[in-house]
Amino acid sequence: MANIDRLVAEFGSPETTSPVRLAETGGFTFVLDGESVRSIKWRGVEVVRAIAWPIRDPNWITLAQVVHDEHLEQGDDDVRYTLRFSVDEGALDCRLEVCATSAGTLSAELEMTPKVEFATNRAGFTVLHPIDGVAGTPLELRHSDATAEATRFPQLISPDQPAMDIVGMKHNVAGVDVDLTFTGEIFEMEDQRNWTDASYKTYCVPLVYPFTYTLAAGETVRQKIDLTVAGDPKRDSADKSPGLAISPLQETIPRIALAVEDGWMCAPEQTDLVRQTGVTSLQVRTGPQHRLDFLSASGALGREMDAQVDVEIVVPGEEDPAAEIATASLMLEAGRLAPQQVLALPQAYLGSYQPSGPWPDGPTPADALAAARPLFPKARIGGGVLTNFTEFNRCRPDSGACDFISHGTTAIVHASDDMSVLETLEALPQVFASAQALGQGKPYCLGLVSIAMRSNPYGAAVADNPGQVRQTMAMFDPRQRGLFGAAFAVGAMAASEGHQVDCMALAAPSGPFGIVSETQPVSRPYFDQKPEAVVYPIYHVVREAAALQGKTRCAIENLPGGLHGVAAREASTVRLMVANLGSETAQLSLTGLSNPSRVRVLDASTFEAAVCDADWLDKPGSQTDATVKLDPFAILFATLPRSD
Repeated sequence: MANIDRLVAEFGSPETTSPVRLAETGGFTFVLDGESVRSIKWRGVEVVRAIAWPIRDPNWITLAQVVHDEHLEQGDDDVRYTLRFSVDEGALDCRLEVCATSAGTLSAELEMTPKVEFATNRAGFTVLHPIDGVAGTPLELRHSDATAEATRFPQLISPDQPAMDIVGMKHNVAGVDVDLTFTGEIFEMEDQRNWTDASYKTYCVPLVYPFTYTLAAGETVRQKIDLTVAGDPKRDSADKSPGLAISPLQETIPRIALAVEDGWMCAPEQTDLVRQTGVTSLQVRTGPQHRLDFLSASGALGREMDAQVDVEIVVPGEEDPAAEIATASLMLEAGRLAPQQVLALPQAYLGSYQPSGPWPDGPTPADALAAARPLFPKARIGGGVLTNFTEFNRCRPDSGACDFISHGTTAIVHASDDMSVLETLEALPQVFASAQALGQGKPYCLGLVSIAMRSNPYGAAVADNPGQVRQTMAMFDPRQRGLFGAAFAVGAMAASEGHQVDCMALAAPSGPFGIVSETQPVSRPYFDQKPEAVVYPIYHVVREAAALQGKTRCAIENLPGGLHGVAAREASTVRLMVANLGSETAQLSLTGLSNPSRVRVLDASTFEAAVCDADWLDKPGSQTDATVKLDPFAILFATLPRSD
């Protein structure tokens, strides 16, 4: 494939990304990507996930940087990095300097000078702390009044700020002492796992201030962070057995759903493609206005697929919720939709609120839940939200009043670069564990688990993305159409292992999260020029996932780093789906496993064949070697005879 074709195959867009640079001095290594200092390691241990300097607008959308000058100098004993950039067509001019020494110190200084009054929801440093080796461990805080506090990083995800009024902090990561000092502003911490970020975040300004504040024209704001590390990391001396091993678990693969709302239905001639996935569950969202033609089409699709139909009802919340939900139930009946599960929510609760409020006036989610039960006596009634775990955690359902719990996830709330999106997969198991702790044993049915954002609880709307670039809070993310999106879906399924997830939606029939290729209100490189391309790569992941659903899950041991997999037992075989979510090509040895009867690899070389043929998975594979090469974002589909 030509280079641009490979970019489109992998990322859905020919957009190139800024090159990253590795800096090193003494025991320090870190990565510079122009927007943050990432993966700061001391003698191989990640002590800080990132130091970033996002500038966000009043809708929490991160403004793009325009770089005016950038320099990196590396000496024997130190590293110095300088950056000058602006945002919002030059309205805010910024200067950054980062210095690191071989002795274990790193400083970052930021100056921000508005040319005009500048409205922002956040401007300045944020520090991301890793969760691996940190969750639940001791934390010492220094406050602005010179007092100290002994606390811990939260184990389960905290709904509000676990640490406030921070001018300094100290903790330990795998034997390395980490000390941070903040000047120029008061900082506080939030648990970013709420948004599936794999980090805790220490940020400014405190949320006690209005979300939108103004930087005065001509007045320079200065902030500084000082990091000091010391100590030798603890090493894991355990020997790992070579070769893959597959063993059954006491759980089943989740039921796989497609999310459906008005505008996401495929054309009638594409219905057969959706049916052929074998998906047996539709999550239909309606309201606050209910269109009978959409509901009738959803009901017809459910019958054609012989699928369970679960309904999410958004009601205006302007009057008695029983009356509003009754209107919805009549429309569902007219559309011949008989839901097996129902989750009703007042429209105001599509937004996000701090745990302390203020909360919306009018009906609450608990009111809607109670009103839905008598109107849908044959259905399970759910508690939770139609947005992210954040809102679920802050507006917790009464587990005793509901039959199941639910929320969705999106990977691009705070950052949209590839590394950050993939890091969210680290946080998903912690999200699942925290949600189930709150659900107290109730079935756990996830809504849409995706890269892109379905709706924006934090602003007026999702971000426009006409250029189809990597954009935070955008509904149309090009990676959903590429190998990246397909591999991410495998990673999300793999993250559910051990958490008894009953159901999860990985995509939609059409639209921004679609599995079939149809014209959209944004440009789609390759697909717009190739009418014979009928499906996206994620189609094949959804199809394979549907074949695995409900079957006994198997653990996959000894996968090489960067690889995520899902496996399940059938009567005489084991089916395996493995995605490479690392940055390097991986070699996966099938030696020691029974001879596979099917091996298919979805990658850049097979992309065209796969998107032009919905039955691509059924075709004979060309793989004959015992070792399979998986490029970044490649996916292996294999069927092996059971050896037990």
